[in-house]
Amino acid sequence: MPKISEEQRQARRDQILAAAWRCFARNGIHATSMEEIIREAELSAGAVYLYYKGKDELILAAIETYMGDLRGLLLPLLMREKPLPPAAFAREITAAISSHTQRGGLDLNVIILMCWSEAQSNPTVKKLVSGFQLKYREALTHIVRIWQKEGHLSKKGKPDEVGKVLLSFFLGFIVQSALLGRMEPETAAQGIAGLIGVATTRRTSA
Repeated sequence: MPKISEEQRQARRDQILAAAWRCFARNGIHATSMEEIIREAELSAGAVYLYYKGKDELILAAIETYMGDLRGLLLPLLMREKPLPPAAFAREITAAISSHTQRGGLDLNVIILMCWSEAQSNPTVKKLVSGFQLKYREALTHIVRIWQKEGHLSKKGKPDEVGKVLLSFFLGFIVQSALLGRMEPETAAQGIAGLIGVATTRRTSA
């Protein structure tokens, strides 16, 4: 039997996860069976179970993969030595989120809400999700301190409290996109500018 490369294994995992996301988007996480995911992936049951022992493991892998990929997009923006001013920062972060959640005809924002719901009853998922969010909140709090120092924000607010609210803003961006339709990054930028009382130049498409 020919040896399968790690690239081929990863491609097969991605194929299964993509099938799972499509099924979750159509039917919800708990209403989706492994049989449906196997059919959607167009693989044999043996091939799928070779990578994932069951739906619980697949759910965790889907969440971990999605959040890990998103972290890869956001961390370079969050960890800059000199972050962008608030409005431009909001535009950049929400644009990164949008690019990650709109793929292959799927709106992964809807699946994110399902994953957050799963975290309320699944301790493993809750630990995974909250771990990512705490890291984001720490990074945002650090950015708030820089903004206050540079005069972009009032120094009256406590950085940790402002950081928590800022995280809520980005989580709310995901919720609104899932429930009410996609919000444009430019809307997020203008909204932040309005909240903190600064002017911003509206970007236009080239």
